[in-house]
Amino acid sequence: MSNTRNHSSHTTGDDRHAAHGVDNPAPEAGMSRDVINIGLHIFRAGIRRYTDEEQELLEWLWGYTFDVLGNSKIELERALGYDWPFVYGVWTGAYDGEMGAFCDAIRELRKRAEIKMPLVRTVVTERIITALDYARDWGAMITITGPTGRGKTYAAQYWARMNNHGRTRFVRVPCGCTRRQLATELAQKSGIGSAGVKKEILERRLFSAFTSRNVIIVDEAGFLLPRSGRADAIELLRDLHDKCGCAIALIFTDVYLKEMNNGSMSDYFEQFRGRIKFPVNIPERILRSEVEAAVQAFAKEPSKALIEYAYVTANARDGKLRTLFEDLRRAKDFAAQQDRPLAVGDLRAAVEWRKSGGVWPEE
Repeated sequence: MSNTRNHSSHTTGDDRHAAHGVDNPAPEAGMSRDVINIGLHIFRAGIRRYTDEEQELLEWLWGYTFDVLGNSKIELERALGYDWPFVYGVWTGAYDGEMGAFCDAIRELRKRAEIKMPLVRTVVTERIITALDYARDWGAMITITGPTGRGKTYAAQYWARMNNHGRTRFVRVPCGCTRRQLATELAQKSGIGSAGVKKEILERRLFSAFTSRNVIIVDEAGFLLPRSGRADAIELLRDLHDKCGCAIALIFTDVYLKEMNNGSMSDYFEQFRGRIKFPVNIPERILRSEVEAAVQAFAKEPSKALIEYAYVTANARDGKLRTLFEDLRRAKDFAAQQDRPLAVGDLRAAVEWRKSGGVWPEE
């Protein structure tokens, strides 16, 4: 006997249970009307009837919905311009009409997503993208390691958004992450039910869901490393890589990779080091070419003085590239209010304003 409380269906209901349907999949189980409750296996089976290009777009939309739109029907309708019953019919394979206009709407949404998350191309971001491309193309395990504020997370999120959301899973590991927490994070990003599911069953669902077509990007991967004992959480990633053939990209702050290579459990982590095929080690010092690219994203023809001041600021102890971008945005806004191009004085004022946050006026 099927359990209709855990699946979207069209059960008529009775005096004890409310009717199920596309708009209300399981009300007696407390499922929100705004939550999408199509299982990943139903989605995959449903889209098989469409062309390869159509499936590619539908996979992207699926991943974008869970990763960016918070698994919300309302947000999906608002972003796409189609009502939920139509999307439901497409995702479950019930729709057999013309797909051209719907696919155009997905392409337009994808363009808007790219505009909302622009990437400044630097030697570092290009290396990160190359590594992620390698992981995707070869089903490889890679690492991206570097200091904080060097754009690791942003570049990886950009790559995930531009490279089929439906195949890429980007997860940020919480401090002290357990194997169960990691499995739950992956399940939620994949559209796999996890609430009230035993760990063994949840992991079986993950192993059946991931294939060599998938890429798992794990930010703050250092939180997977234990101080002692077995590293159960990171072993889940190893198992997914070995059994499913999916690519794994681990993003580390450099201090954690040092622990992995030289710490008390370095012998234990040898099995992971041997699997890493494309390590990216970002230098501590910010390169001048990175600063030039950053400044040119805010000023078409920046002066040498502006670039030099930005370079010094970025490499200051309180700087880093992430802070430089924040200063440049504030400086550009100030210059725009004066209806003139960004100049070195604007950036200097933005930096001084930021530093003055801890300064109190004398009475």
